[in-house]
Amino acid sequence: MRTSARLLAVLIAVAVLPVASTALAGSTPPQAPSAKADANAVKAVAAYNDGVAKVKKADAMGAGASKVYAFDYAAKPDGKALREYELAIADFARAVSLKPDHKESHNYLGYCYRRLGKLEHSLASYDKAVSLDPRFALAREYRGETYLALGRVAEAEAELAELRKLDPQQAAVL
Repeated sequence: MRTSARLLAVLIAVAVLPVASTALAGSTPPQAPSAKADANAVKAVAAYNDGVAKVKKADAMGAGASKVYAFDYAAKPDGKALREYELAIADFARAVSLKPDHKESHNYLGYCYRRLGKLEHSLASYDKAVSLDPRFALAREYRGETYLALGRVAEAEAELAELRKLDPQQAAVL
């Protein structure tokens, strides 16, 4: 009975979370599990949604720094925002441990690692997201930004060329 109540509470909480802003990392909205979702999938979606909320909070804290970040791909936000990204990483890591094929969580992991300056970790997360869905334009765009931050211009250009084929609007962001 107690487990059923907790599961119901998670389902209700997941269903009422607000949609993530498209200006954020994943631009993929929080997700609600289907009626047939297994317990791990429900927990993974809940962890993902918790992480999205923390990223939104961190991004809001660093709104002024975002202007600098647009031109300096290696810039870092302030300490409070960094802490929120660290907390979000824990949520997204939990989500992928429960549902390894959750491309959006891998993408957000990459975003958070990049914001923390952990560029190799970021790249590995974007690589995983793209391996799960080669047409995942947002992960490709962020991977291109990470290549630029690492000074790997040729790889960023190759990513841009691929992105232009998949999603010209997303390519314009890179």
